[in-house]
Amino acid sequence: MSLFSLRGVSREYVREGRTTRALDDVSLDIEEGTQLGIVGESGSGKTTLIRMLTALDQPTRGHVLFRGKPVASREARPVLRSQVQVVFQDPRSSLDPRMTVRRIVTEPLRSHLLRGRSDIPADAHARFDDVMDAVGLDPEMGSRYPHEFSGGQRQRIAIARALAPKPSVLIADEPVSALDVSVRAQVLNTLTGLVRSQDLTLIVVSHDLGVIRHVCEQVVVVRRGRIVERGGAVEVFANPQQSYTRELVQAMPVLPGRTSMRTGEGAASAEV
Repeated sequence: MSLFSLRGVSREYVREGRTTRALDDVSLDIEEGTQLGIVGESGSGKTTLIRMLTALDQPTRGHVLFRGKPVASREARPVLRSQVQVVFQDPRSSLDPRMTVRRIVTEPLRSHLLRGRSDIPADAHARFDDVMDAVGLDPEMGSRYPHEFSGGQRQRIAIARALAPKPSVLIADEPVSALDVSVRAQVLNTLTGLVRSQDLTLIVVSHDLGVIRHVCEQVVVVRRGRIVERGGAVEVFANPQQSYTRELVQAMPVLPGRTSMRTGEGAASAEV
């Protein structure tokens, strides 16, 4: 059984009498343990697809299943909410500026959906220390506020918050597009290390193929609401079958600390 299954999913929005189709007959299986990248230009339908997976929106047509059950069903929704966490694009808007970092990171542990889960520590302070260590931040920073941190550190705090309830799935929606180029590779390396150490399924949404190449093993290319290409990331980047994918590959920047697939030239590791 697939972790997520989409079957013939379409989503249409009607505004001022005009219908816009954000997703058009999308079918996709996402297996547990996958590191999947969803890539496409702005307006291609990537964010709408994520909203379908997280039950934040419902398809106009088609079905979305989580572990074999409709994501919006009474049976699936609580499990989905407790097992799937999202890291959003801009940590400046996703972190409450009035809360300390400790309060931000431990807030998900207050959810009634986590009650009875034996893997969630009773001591929220101990869990805070664990996840801050996991993202490379000093737990002693817990009394500080988001504005006292750099952009890269704020995104690490957002990742720590997502990790706190011990999810099985981490969805990162444009996780580094709001960050300076010099810190992007470091945040992505943090994500990659966490996926390996905590056995997470990772779904990364980006318009940047360089980001997807950095952290993902599988890739889905979306254009105008449809999946136009899919496969192993190495294969798709090396031998794209669609002209749209070839254009994305040709425009792909090289993140610091990675080797260009087009030039073969290495780049220095990024430091914060």
